[in-house]
Amino acid sequence: MIDDYLSTHANALKLRSQRTKVLASNIANADTPNYKARDMAFAEVLRDAGGTQRFSSTRLALKGVNGSNGRMAVTNARHLSTRQTGGTSVPLMYRQPQEASLDGNTVDKDLEQARFAENNVRYQASLEFIKSRVNGLIRALRSE
Repeated sequence: MIDDYLSTHANALKLRSQRTKVLASNIANADTPNYKARDMAFAEVLRDAGGTQRFSSTRLALKGVNGSNGRMAVTNARHLSTRQTGGTSVPLMYRQPQEASLDGNTVDKDLEQARFAENNVRYQASLEFIKSRVNGLIRALRSE
């Protein structure tokens, strides 16, 4: 019962944490030649993770990695699997650049920083929502 009560925002916290890492990686590699910016289709991933709430966000132009509908492919024996990294398998996709870059890098640092900030605000909002829900449960148990 409590899992159902908190599940959407608990799942959102996990996914937003993973998205933070992806966006930070994009920002860190803004000057790396041939680096391809990645992201996740957050609303779809949350819905697949069991969350029922749909978020109104701008639709991202994402392309599946290696043409595989967003599934990561191991192309080298030294690649880390999701089991090795301790995370769950979240489909990451390449972001389509708005402007071509001479060095092949698809990161727009300003847009990535804006996405990072928005993701952080939404993460904090989910934390506050969970906090208020837990406080409500505590008050109900204490009969306040």
